[in-house]
Amino acid sequence: MPPWVRHQFPKTGQLVRLLRDTNCSKPECEWCSENHNSVWQLKRWFGYDAFRPLPEGPNGLPLQQTIVEAAMRGEHSLGILPTGTGKSICYQLPALSRYEKTGALTVVISPLVALMEDQVRGLESSGISSCKSVNSMLSMPERADVLDKVRLGEVSILIISPEQLRSSTVRKVLAQREICMWVLDEAHCISKWGHDFRPDYRYIARFIHEQSSDSPTAPILCLTATAKPDVIREIVDYFKEKVDVSLEVFDGGSERKSLSFSLMATTPVEKQAHVHQVVEKYLPDDTDGGAIVYCSTRKATEEMSEFLNLKGISSGFYHAGLQPDSKKDTQDKFLSGELRTIAATNAFGMGIDKPDIRLVVHADIPGSLENYLQEAGRA
Repeated sequence: MPPWVRHQFPKTGQLVRLLRDTNCSKPECEWCSENHNSVWQLKRWFGYDAFRPLPEGPNGLPLQQTIVEAAMRGEHSLGILPTGTGKSICYQLPALSRYEKTGALTVVISPLVALMEDQVRGLESSGISSCKSVNSMLSMPERADVLDKVRLGEVSILIISPEQLRSSTVRKVLAQREICMWVLDEAHCISKWGHDFRPDYRYIARFIHEQSSDSPTAPILCLTATAKPDVIREIVDYFKEKVDVSLEVFDGGSERKSLSFSLMATTPVEKQAHVHQVVEKYLPDDTDGGAIVYCSTRKATEEMSEFLNLKGISSGFYHAGLQPDSKKDTQDKFLSGELRTIAATNAFGMGIDKPDIRLVVHADIPGSLENYLQEAGRA
């Protein structure tokens, strides 16, 4: 809906939502039985017949489905799903469904450029081109093109970093669209108890409050893979205090029955050789897939990668000190399978959607149990 129509005739937006985005729950209504049916929408947009069965929600349905349906109903929620259990679907499906019904925009706030690009690429592979991101890797013309598409209503999902909310250009463009949902990916970044605390995440609630003006706050969906009780409590309290919304918590725990864990004694002198043995054992040449080797320092990633290459295992290294182009090139080669292994600090991996990571090796002890769960869960 053109911005001037929404501003001059505010009730038009309410009428559209009432007609197209409110479930009448009548069995004979074909519109609602399709457009408000999460399983039907899942099949329509992504081709799947059912949601992932585990983890299970409190109602006996898949937790993934429970979170999606809460978002489709316009409820505020915090979803905690283990790495690899499909958090992205939890916001993508309600966002695409609502965009088709009302033309409204979903804003996703994400911490890493690699994570944003991965989400956009994943949707494009499913034939969905209305998801865009604004990030520091874009040239000025590319950035302007994306914002023009947002302004014209051609974008259903906009993925940005929290820092972008301070941009006057981004603020102006968002003011011209109806926002139907705010999504905080990696929501643990809000909490000072979280393992990836980002101060700019604390600005989000203020921005949402300002953007909502006198209108009801659009649904807020927070998603993360791991959250201690302190983190959960702080996220819930933060939105209650700043925006006066109550988040319903859907906690899927952190257990991954598909993974097996083992421990290997080593010494500084033997460590690289032991990592090589583990990679050879669990990722032989005739096996598809890749391995991540986590190291605690930048220098250690470079040395580990060099050692594995000398042993005939194609490897790259990844850490925050590399140039953006170099990081992107290494990441793309790993995702495509050109590199069998990647030696990385914890700067790598958040939201990376590679379906055949068969092995995660921690060459050094992670900084926290949460870090370990996040990183090991990428297998």
